[in-house]
Amino acid sequence: MRQQGWLLDASVDHTDRSLILWIKVGRKTRGYRYRGFFPSVFVSTDILDSPEWSKATVLQAVEEHPDVVESKIVHKFVTVYDNEPKPVLQVFMRPGAQEEVARELEKLPGATVFHADIDAVQQFFISNDIFPFGRVEFELSNDTVTKIRCLEKREDTEYETPELEEIGLDIFADTRHVFPRMEDPIHHIEVSHKDEVIHISDRDEREMLLQLQAAIDRIDPDVIVTRGGDDELFRYLTLRCRLNGVDLVFSRDGTPLRVIFREPSSFWQYNQVVYRSGNQVMLNGRIHIDRAESLYYSPSGMAGIIEGSRLALVQPQRVARMSIGAVNAAIQYYNAYKMGILIPPVKRNPEFLKTVTDLTAIDRGGLILQPKPDIYEDVAECDFSSMYPTLMITRNISPETICTREQCPYNHEYCIEVPGVNFRLCNRKRGIVAQSLELVVKKRRAFKKLARQGRDAEKYELMENTLKGVLVSCFGYLGFKNARFGRVEAHTAVTALARDVLLKTQEIGESMGLELIHGIVDSLWLRCEGGIRHSDVVEFCKRVTEAVNIEFSPKGVYRWMVIPSSRIHPTIAPLNRYYGVYRNGAIKTRGIEVRRRDTCLYVGDCQNAMIKALAHGRDKRGFIEAIPAAHAVCQEYIERLREGDVDLRDLVLHSRLTCEPGEYRAVSRTALVAQQLIKSGRELHAGQKVRYVLVQPEADSPMRRVKALELFDDSTRYDPEAYANLCMRAFESLIPCQYLTTDTLRPVREQACIPL
Repeated sequence: MRQQGWLLDASVDHTDRSLILWIKVGRKTRGYRYRGFFPSVFVSTDILDSPEWSKATVLQAVEEHPDVVESKIVHKFVTVYDNEPKPVLQVFMRPGAQEEVARELEKLPGATVFHADIDAVQQFFISNDIFPFGRVEFELSNDTVTKIRCLEKREDTEYETPELEEIGLDIFADTRHVFPRMEDPIHHIEVSHKDEVIHISDRDEREMLLQLQAAIDRIDPDVIVTRGGDDELFRYLTLRCRLNGVDLVFSRDGTPLRVIFREPSSFWQYNQVVYRSGNQVMLNGRIHIDRAESLYYSPSGMAGIIEGSRLALVQPQRVARMSIGAVNAAIQYYNAYKMGILIPPVKRNPEFLKTVTDLTAIDRGGLILQPKPDIYEDVAECDFSSMYPTLMITRNISPETICTREQCPYNHEYCIEVPGVNFRLCNRKRGIVAQSLELVVKKRRAFKKLARQGRDAEKYELMENTLKGVLVSCFGYLGFKNARFGRVEAHTAVTALARDVLLKTQEIGESMGLELIHGIVDSLWLRCEGGIRHSDVVEFCKRVTEAVNIEFSPKGVYRWMVIPSSRIHPTIAPLNRYYGVYRNGAIKTRGIEVRRRDTCLYVGDCQNAMIKALAHGRDKRGFIEAIPAAHAVCQEYIERLREGDVDLRDLVLHSRLTCEPGEYRAVSRTALVAQQLIKSGRELHAGQKVRYVLVQPEADSPMRRVKALELFDDSTRYDPEAYANLCMRAFESLIPCQYLTTDTLRPVREQACIPL
């Protein structure tokens, strides 16, 4: 019988050693067994070249393993640097047996096992070009899928998505402690479904658990959303079930909920410490999303996870927990598989040795044009669209395309010169990194276009942001020490070419009489004597795009734009802080307090109000005349603080632990809050966030200077002067230091000016 439906997910039945495909037909999702696929690993081993072993003998020996279904000798590219495929052993096995079989194969003489960590489901998706949330056609025989094919393409940008039943789950403990403990009973349970909240409460804890199971069975959700489900919620729920003799079944295959504690981990990623729970609670047939762990789930829905799953061909529950670098890697694995390149177990292309002189020459990062702190009028902002990814695509930058030979074997026929470095790029064959990025860039452009057209704009914006994250990571991942297809020389080639592009852009601008006041890697701000015209900006962008083969477009023209002064060195401008008002009245801010995640709501609102006061000035002179009004706004916010008329919740500050709580040496606010929380019974690790208020910053005892949000009580009072200083600091960060004088701060209503 032939049917059509939506493939939501796939899982491995470890008992039967087969795949279960979870397909939604109409409003019902069911699991269908599929026996037509066997995952494989590839083995490069010395015995294939040994005269003592015939190929038939090798294959026969391998197939004696009870979980091995078949083996054969195939030709693959063992590394990305190979020009010719080499013979390797391909071993097929039952789903779920990869780790065990790979361990046995590693015992062969000189063996390297490839694809061992690419799980059976991901291999099934890749080899059949099938992906989660794709529409499929399948044939059934006795509830077993005999044939299946995807009716959509991975490259599609306009596609329908299945209507998913989604619930939110919150468990509330009955506790007398500041933080709930595993031994505390359940107080009540809340299940959110559509616009309804199902409140489950009973004196009998066992009855509450049974009511929760009944609600799950009745709603039959496709997606279960929690906050902290991986870390504590499901572990707590499992313990309460065990104590009450109840088996909760969240998976559609009838598997009882079981969670075993595993140690969490903290690691450095993209210039910050990230915390990951040791548990990853994956359900069979249902999708569990932990909002605390997911980069791609949004309050608006599953759009980011859906696009990530279709692009990377990975299970949605894994995508929800993957970093953007891991998604990048999954995309590369797909292309490696299709190109016949084996995926190594570890990175196999270390950095070449370099002298200090070489490092100084090539390891310089992107080009930045140092601005002067000031107020600028009629400033045009332009930037490159996905500059680094586009360079990697158009210049074919990939580990295997780096040519370090002085005498190129192809007579430099395919070489691309890289300015300022002692190697070139080879354009003879397509690099795997460049190949992998092409589709991401193409789809992002399509999503941006669809979002601008207004049809399902919110959905396409979420999808576009998902791909933006992948593209942001692709450059850093190219130089990541553990990237399977990464290489430092390729990483430095990108920055070298980017510097050259920005220099060419500067030359074109200056030839047109434009003055560049600021530039950061892929963005430029420029002005012109006598005022800038839109037609000049458009012509400038057109010339740059043609010259460097990267889309360069105008973002807008500011009435005025402010580049503030550094707090430490007033004559120097911070490179990533600016704000301004476009000609259409829109305000743009970058790097200042209102954009920082560690700023409390009150100080952010204060700075926003000050910017709106400054925005009444239509030019530089008007801006300067509006400074006293902005200062008056700041004073109003300070007065409210001193009067005690501010909600504590608006004063909560945020901070991330950069190391384990016991490893702090300095008495910082973050360290103090962490100590308070640990003493109160909370477990904390590097990468987790803490929230607190300033209560007595000048107290002799450090522990009395701040108070963690979770420890608030009726006696908690904020220190008005501490927050007044933050408000004044937010004001000072808006005004270049040369304009912070008693004249510019002369009050509007003849009030005494507070000297700075």
